[in-house]
Parts: sequence; C-alpha cells; structure tokens
Amino acid sequence: MNIVARSFARDSFARALSAEAFVRAMLDFERALAEAEADAGVIPAEAARVIAKACADLRPAPEAIASESKRSGSLAVPLVKALTEQVARADARAAAFVHYGSTSQDVLDTALVLCVKPCLADADSVLATAVSRLSDHARRHAGVVMLGRTLMQPATPITAGLKIARWAAALHRCRLRLGVARDRALCVQLGGAVGTLDALGDKRTAVRRGVAERLGLGEARAWHDHRDELLRLMAELAIVTITGGKIARDVALLSQAEVGEMLESAPTKGVGGSSAMPHKRNPVACLQALAATERVPGLMATLLSGAVGEHERALGGWQAELVTIPELVDAAGGALDALERIAGGLVVNAERMRANLESLQGLVFSERLARRLSRDTDRASAQALVDDWSAVAVKERRHL
Repeated sequence: MNIVARSFARDSFARALSAEAFVRAMLDFERALAEAEADAGVIPAEAARVIAKACADLRPAPEAIASESKRSGSLAVPLVKALTEQVARADARAAAFVHYGSTSQDVLDTALVLCVKPCLADADSVLATAVSRLSDHARRHAGVVMLGRTLMQPATPITAGLKIARWAAALHRCRLRLGVARDRALCVQLGGAVGTLDALGDKRTAVRRGVAERLGLGEARAWHDHRDELLRLMAELAIVTITGGKIARDVALLSQAEVGEMLESAPTKGVGGSSAMPHKRNPVACLQALAATERVPGLMATLLSGAVGEHERALGGWQAELVTIPELVDAAGGALDALERIAGGLVVNAERMRANLESLQGLVFSERLARRLSRDTDRASAQALVDDWSAVAVKERRHL
C-alpha cells in the first residue's frame, strides 16, 4: 500500500489486508487442512502435529514469497515449499503430507476470504453505529425545515430530519444486504486440482467440513471457476461505499460557507486546515469518502470482466481478483472510516437553514400555491398565474 493510499485507509482494514496477514492466513489454511485430514484418517496424526507446529513457527518474509512467486505465478508455491522444508527439518516423513490433496487456488482463495472476514465484521459495526447516530440526528431535527434541492437548485422545503433519516435508511439496507452476502461468500475453498478433491476419496466432505470449522468459515463445494458469491459480496461493499459517498457529497455541499447548513463535525483546531489559506476549514471526512467512491466503480468493473474464467481455473482473471479485491475492500474501509466520523460529528445549523429559506422570497412555496389555486381554476391557469407572480417577486425583490 503506497503512502497516499495509507493516508485514506481504515487502520483495522489495513492490518487485515496486509502482506503479513495474507501470509499468516495461508499458513492457517495449511494447518487446518492437515488437522482436518488427520481427524478424517487421511494423514497420520503425528504428521498433522508437526505440520501445525511448523505453521505456527514459520515466519516467511512476504517480500521473499512475492519475489519467488514470479516464477510460478502463485504465492502458494513458494509458501508451500518453505513450509515443507520447515516440516522436513523436524520430520522427513511428515513433509510428504504438507498441502496434501490441495491446490494453490485453495490456499489463495481461502487466505483472501480469511483476510476479508474481519473487515466485514468491522464494517457491520460501523454501519450499525452510523445508522443509530444518524437516526438520533433525524429525531432531534425532525421539525427543522430546510430547502430541498433538485438538480443542484432550490426546490421545495423538506425537514433536516427527513434528509438524515433517508441517509440512515439507506445505510440500514446496506447493512442487511451486506450481511446476507457475507454469510454466503465467506466459505472455505477446497477442491484440489480440478475441483473434485479426488485425492481425498470418500473423506473429501469430512475434510472440507473440518477445515471450514477450524477457520470459522462456511462450508461449500469448490468454487474455483464460479465466483458469483464473492462478486455479490464485493458488489454489496461497493454499494456501501457509494452510499457513504452520497452522504458525504450532501454534507460537503451543505457545508460550503455560502450555504452553511451542516458541518461534518464541530470546528476543531488542526482539523481540515489549509496549508495556504488559514481561513479554510476543509471537509476532510467527506473528502476521504468521496475519494473511495471514485475508486470503486473501476475496481468493480475489473472484477466483473475477470469473472468470465476459462474452464476449471481461470487464466489471468482469477489472479486479477487477488489484487483487486483487497483494493476494493480497502476503499470501502476508507469510506466507512469517514462515515463513522461524519455520523458521529454531524452539526446541523437550523438558523442557517431558516435564513436560506427566507432568502428565496417565498418562491419555494410556488408549487403549493399553484396547487391551492387549482381548486378554483384549471391547473394550467393556476400554474401560469404563479409563474407570473414569481417573476414579479424576483424582479421587485418582494415576497411571493
């Protein structure tokens, strides 16, 4: 992760998606595989014990694993090689059972899922808290009238409570749908060479279940060549990010000095300052959410285009996923980090909302006035009359 990306990242996501975490997740898979195979009688229990200890003790440098993987096209190959050598030093016979019946994609897909899992737990917590805090704001400002705006122009009045309640409702929907997608997608990958797990014979189901239980993942048949559940999960995360971006966009527009109806947080020394203009107070949380929102559509497009894989294992598309999914999850983390600050610090300026309404000389009530007049005349005539009155009000600077 480069320094700019790190500045926008959510700390918990950055830790979960780090190179060290991914390597550790690969080793966790190998440990769980050996233990599950021993329980099922596929490999000797002593071999599983030696492999598990080696997985716990091994500390391969991520940079070295990445460098060596260029020759094989898979991070799993040098990782398994290093693990096998570690096991062989303790028990040469046990080394024959490292990675038994598995394939590189099993290791990499499961490691990816293990790294994404804590991010999703954190996302659920942030969304729940944001919904609660925004709902509190909505109730508190239920009677505060403000301008509704359509196509970036003043429309008719709404309440601040309604606007904020809509934000909360959208986030609540995001949380529910993300939860469903999470439960379906966070599954172990274990299919062996071509997804049949032939090397394990009639023990394949027991081993897969054992690996899943040890890793705290769902059990599923091999999904090497069908990525639909993972794609749905990423799509829901993308929607979470976009929804956070929409809220941030609204708050940023309302916080412009000439509008002044909301702030992402109360003024705090050192927050949102400019390097050149001391008077400025920039909406930095909104900036962070919107930067994430700009990234996500392209990342999602990459995942969709790469999902059309070839036969039982894709050439290029699946490998692109391994790069793109952490980037998308990281972007979502940045948006959630910003959303947490916005929901927790939101400031509503009711006086400024009223002043902005009054500055429009009653023109925002033109629709309501035309509706009243249409009781006594036809709608077109009422509309034309209000149009004329509105023009006079603007020209003479009078209240409609």
